[in-house]
Amino acid sequence: MRTRFFLPILLLIAAPAFSQETIDSTAIAFIKAETMERGQVMETALWLTDIHGPRLTGSLQLDAAQMWAQQRFESWGISAELQPWGTFGRGWAIERFSLNATASGSGIAMHTFPVMAFPKAWSPSTGNITAEVIHIDMEDDDALAALSGQLGDKIVLLTGEEEVDLGFEGIASRHDDDTLLDMANAGASSQSRRSYSPEVIARYRARQARLTQIYNEHPLAILEGSTMGGTGSIRVMGATVPMPEGADFMNRPSPWQVGVEAVPQFVVETEHYNRVLRLLDAGQNVSVALDFEVSWTLDEVVEENVIAEIPGIDPQVGDEVVMLGAHLDSWHGGTGATDNASGSSVVMEAARALQAFYDERGQGPRRTIRFALWTGEEQGIYGSTAYVNERYATLGGFGEPATAIGPEHDLLSAYYNLDNGTGRIRGVYMQRNSEVAPIFRAWLDAFGDEESRTLTISNTSGTDHLPFDAAGLPGFQFIQDPMAYFSQTWHGTMDTYDHLSEEDLEQAAAVMAVFAHQTSERDERMPRKALELAQPEQLGSAGLDAGEVLGHGHEH
Repeated sequence: MRTRFFLPILLLIAAPAFSQETIDSTAIAFIKAETMERGQVMETALWLTDIHGPRLTGSLQLDAAQMWAQQRFESWGISAELQPWGTFGRGWAIERFSLNATASGSGIAMHTFPVMAFPKAWSPSTGNITAEVIHIDMEDDDALAALSGQLGDKIVLLTGEEEVDLGFEGIASRHDDDTLLDMANAGASSQSRRSYSPEVIARYRARQARLTQIYNEHPLAILEGSTMGGTGSIRVMGATVPMPEGADFMNRPSPWQVGVEAVPQFVVETEHYNRVLRLLDAGQNVSVALDFEVSWTLDEVVEENVIAEIPGIDPQVGDEVVMLGAHLDSWHGGTGATDNASGSSVVMEAARALQAFYDERGQGPRRTIRFALWTGEEQGIYGSTAYVNERYATLGGFGEPATAIGPEHDLLSAYYNLDNGTGRIRGVYMQRNSEVAPIFRAWLDAFGDEESRTLTISNTSGTDHLPFDAAGLPGFQFIQDPMAYFSQTWHGTMDTYDHLSEEDLEQAAAVMAVFAHQTSERDERMPRKALELAQPEQLGSAGLDAGEVLGHGHEH
C-alpha cells in the first residue's frame, strides 16, 4: 500500500526529479530532539487556552494572550513586539447567561428544562426576560407575512429540525494513503474569486430580505440550531446582521461595528433545539426564560499582531526574511484550542527550538526568521492582510490580485502558515507554485517522517497565507490530519485543550522549524509565481465568495 502511494507522488513532481538542495542534517536532528524530547508546546497551548482563552478579536482576553505571548518569546531570547494593524470595532464579553424552557398545554404537566445554548458574539444584552417561543419557516413568505407585526415580544426559532447522526462512524479521522494520493494527483485550482449563478444570488438576496423583515420587528431574541449533527458541540460565531438592499457585499454591516444594532442571537445544541421545535409542532405552548448580560468596549479597539524575530546574520542575503505564522484570535464558544491556539503554539515552539539551535551553534540564521501571531483572522483575515498591505503589496480585496508592489516585496523569501487544527503535518499545499516541489521534496525526505511526504499543486483557502499568495509571494499552508476539526471542534464549544494532540503538535513544530531554517539557509530566495497586477477598475466582481453565501467571514 505504501509503495502504491509514494511512487505516483514522485512521478508527479519529477521536474526536476531530485533537488540539489543543501540539507542541514545537524539542524534537523537538533530541532526534532528539541521539539519531541524537550518540547514545551503543550505548556504554551495550556496558557493560550485554559488561562487566556477564548481570544475573541477586540476582547481583553485576546489582549492578555498577546502580552503573554510577547513575554514568552522574550523569555526564550527572541525579540517580540505588538504591532498595531488598525481599528477593529467593539470588544465584547459575556457577563452572565442562562436559558431555560417551559412547556405547557392541555393534558400535560407543565415542566421546565435547561436548554444548552451559547450566545453569538456581539449580541446585545437581554436582561432577565421570559417570553413565548414561535417558529418561523424562512422559506414560506405567506407564513412570514401572517406574522407581520407580532414578533416584538417573542423569541423566534429561525431554523428547522436538524438530523442527528447516531454515531456508528467515528468523529475523528486521519488522512489515509488514498486521500493523500488524491491530493498529490489533484490539478491546480483557481484562487480567483468564485462567482455564483444569478439564481443562487437571487435566493441569497431573498433570504436577506426576509431576515431584514424579521429583524426590523425587533424580536426579543432569535434561537437557531447548532448544525453539529449530535456531536454534543455547539458551533457559534458572530451575530448576523442582514444586508441592506443594494448594499455592497464587501462592505456590509458587521455586529462589532459601532452603531450597528443586532438582535440578540443564540445557538442551541441540536437535540435541545429539536425538542423545543417538536413541542411547538405538537401544539404545546413553550416559553423561554432568558438571562443574558454582556459588557462592551464602547470605542473602536486598536488591534495588534504579535511579531517576533530571530535576526539574520548574512550580509549576502541582506534584509531578506522567512516567516512562520498562525492566527491567535478565536471564537468564544470554547477556548480556541484547535482554532487556533494549536497553530500559534506550534509557531512559538518552532521559534523556541530554532533559537535553541542557533544558541547551540553559536550564530544565527542567514536570513531573518520572523514569527507572526495574527488577529482578526476569524472576521476576515484582517491582521495578516494589513501586514501585507503595509509592506509587500496593495491588495485589491478578498480573493483579488494585488494592484501595486510594496517596498519590501523583494525581501520575503517565503511565508508558512498553520491553521487546520491539531493534526500532524502530512505535506504542503503548493498554491500552484510548481517550482517549489523539488525543494519541499528534498526537505521532507531529509526530515524522515514517512507519514509526511505529500505535495499537492492545488490551493487551500480561508486563512492567513492568502494575502501573501495574492501579493505574488510564496505563501503556503500545510496539509494536516483532519482529526475531529470540522466534525466537532471548529468554532464550537468543544474547541478546548482536551482535544489537542501532543504528539501531533510536536511533529508540526519540528516540520515548521525545519522549513524555516532550510529556507533561511538557501543561497536563493524561494521561487515565485508570476504576478500580474490588476487595475482597480478590474476589481469587485458582482459574484459572491463562499463565505458570503454561507454567512461566514471566511472558510477553512
